Amino acid sequence: MVGVKFGRVDALWRYPVSSFSGERLPRALVTSHGFAGDRRFGIYDNETQELLLHARKQWSGAPRLLARLDPADMLQVSIDGIEWLPLGGKGLGDALQTFFGRSVSVHPYGQDLNGKPAVNLYREAPIHLLSRQSLVLLRRMLPDSKIDERRFRPNITLDCPSDGGNEPPEYRLLGREFTIGGVRLRGTRKSERCSFTTLQQHGLPEDRSVLRTIIQDFEKNFGIYCDVVEEGWIAVDDWVVVQEEAQAIPPIVVVGAGQAGASVVRALRDLGYAGGIELFGDESRPPYERPPLSKGLRVLTEETAFAPPILSGDEAVAMDIDMHLGESVVQIDRASKSIETADGVSHPYSHLIIATGGAARRVRLLNRGFGRVHSIRTAADAEELRRSLRRASRIFVLGGGWLGLEIAAAAREAGIVVSLFARQAHLCARVLPPVVADFVMDVHLKNGVTFHMNAEPRFEESAGHVAAHLENRVETADLLVVAIGMTANDYLARQAGLKCRDGILTDSNGATGDPFVFAVGDVSRQLNGSGQNGIRMESWQNANEQAVRAAHAILGIKGTAVSVPSFWSEQYSLNIQIAGLPDPAAVPLSVDGADRPLWRFDNFVVGINRPRDVREFATRDEMRVDGAGTSPMTVVPKGPTTRHYLGRLEDLGGAGLTTFDVDVTGRIVLVRDEGRYFAMQDKCPHADASLSEGFVEKGKLVCPLHFAEFDLVDGKAHNAPKGCPNAATYAVEIEEGNIYVVVPASGSA
Repeated sequence: MVGVKFGRVDALWRYPVSSFSGERLPRALVTSHGFAGDRRFGIYDNETQELLLHARKQWSGAPRLLARLDPADMLQVSIDGIEWLPLGGKGLGDALQTFFGRSVSVHPYGQDLNGKPAVNLYREAPIHLLSRQSLVLLRRMLPDSKIDERRFRPNITLDCPSDGGNEPPEYRLLGREFTIGGVRLRGTRKSERCSFTTLQQHGLPEDRSVLRTIIQDFEKNFGIYCDVVEEGWIAVDDWVVVQEEAQAIPPIVVVGAGQAGASVVRALRDLGYAGGIELFGDESRPPYERPPLSKGLRVLTEETAFAPPILSGDEAVAMDIDMHLGESVVQIDRASKSIETADGVSHPYSHLIIATGGAARRVRLLNRGFGRVHSIRTAADAEELRRSLRRASRIFVLGGGWLGLEIAAAAREAGIVVSLFARQAHLCARVLPPVVADFVMDVHLKNGVTFHMNAEPRFEESAGHVAAHLENRVETADLLVVAIGMTANDYLARQAGLKCRDGILTDSNGATGDPFVFAVGDVSRQLNGSGQNGIRMESWQNANEQAVRAAHAILGIKGTAVSVPSFWSEQYSLNIQIAGLPDPAAVPLSVDGADRPLWRFDNFVVGINRPRDVREFATRDEMRVDGAGTSPMTVVPKGPTTRHYLGRLEDLGGAGLTTFDVDVTGRIVLVRDEGRYFAMQDKCPHADASLSEGFVEKGKLVCPLHFAEFDLVDGKAHNAPKGCPNAATYAVEIEEGNIYVVVPASGSA
């Protein structure tokens, strides 16, 4: 038997007064009688001592009232959701009498009422469990109704995989024991619903069609009842774990061990998938991020690798992911649901995810084997180019897109003469409007780059140099970097009969025409809302987020909304950021700033060193999932510490972000927020970015590249990529106007 994650707790509810609306809880103590404090009180007629039942017309307004328990476990009731009245206070009695039109009182069940115990007519199993997927089924049947879990008074709502049918997935828990957090439950029977579901409740209108539909389509049942087998605590986000017989189910296979491939296997495990996962990659090294490759070239004298793994071997073992590195997949057999590797071995799959990315476009018959012609797509390409650049005094760059410009900037910063050739009249002609492209070109011109626009020279490689044959002259350089874009590696999909068009045609979740095959990242051409031809999103953001959406879709779990597309490029001291889908023909609605301009267009913005403004545009219509950080990295030194002197408070002035170099920790950023001081490692723990170039928002320091947020107190990452570590933070002490940061003593860090 193996423990299988069935779903995750989405919400917890408690109803202190049986007929009133209840309260949502972050965690709850579960006893043999149910949630502690649940259905503990009833409301009684003071004249007859009878329990008020909401099914009777004169008491049907009871669900409009709210009840909760305060931290001292004392009952509070509210008529309007704003003012809360304690049990026993005169104000509550008067409010209830006004509401019901007669004298009533709230009593704990079992309390003596004129010689009789306050009777409790609620005799069902103690826990009511309902899935989000059941609510989705009901919404499809009643699109004009307000379907909300509060109508059905569950204690636990789950988000769990759906098999695509019309039966609530929680029914699969009937007759079985399962654990949630520290609690063991047993599904006993389907939960029969009553007229309560139709009544007006706090925030919900009366709707008789709800109960009619439940009677007709669900046999009057909605959710399940559960008995408590073992008591304990339960919390939101706890997993529901059931014991299953181990079965030989084929694994989910991912072809392509790049950023998108690594992201999708992480997401599958994060969402609770416990089955087999196999990851195949052509390269022998573990998955790594591709965007830093060209950016790392500016450090031409360092020997350290600038493409660290995003899924290490140790992590893969810990996550039970089988990595097949250096094993190329040569065929997909959709009929048998299997792939074949170059060594002739067949591997079955339950679902296949193609994350093969793309290949650098090349110029035919150009590379003659002298080592002077380079393209850049893999870490090996980038490392080879970096070695060649150390020996170069002049280079040619073919291509006026982002990659070509980043390479040109890195080379100029290293003192190398650069001539850049582009076939178009403007830089980044497929993306940037001319007004932005001209600004970028001007920066490169000021840094000494020579441009040849509308140029298509003939290049010739020889042992001593690369020659560029122009109309009336020949120029030479030590090497040529070809940066003219990429082609999608969709050949496996084309051979397998999947629809392709310079990329595999998918929806935004990566789904193809085959329900068992998905494609994510650079190889996916998304058709949803992106015009007749679709669009390939060649960005760090898409590689991560589409992979996560695909994992949700494969497991039948509702995913998050598609984020506003974003992209960034670093050139010299410029951080160029785009939010939205850019249109090179667009005319700016406005522009502000001379050295740090922000161009606003209809559906996108472009900013130069304006991360806060770009972020505001990117987040205006979306909500991101919070709490992506891994284990805390807040520095609590184990051993001797030392105070490093930073300076006098008056010398800092009103600066919000100031950097200091500290021997033990490296560069830190001192943050002043609302009169308080905080210290944090200046380098973003995920991206190659300086946090001091970001900004402070609501007690968090925001990375200027990915917009990950790091709590100023403990460094916890929010709205960050999966697997992003938390930032290191340090204590700040102020003494007699001097400001210090507390760091590990030298040699003990």
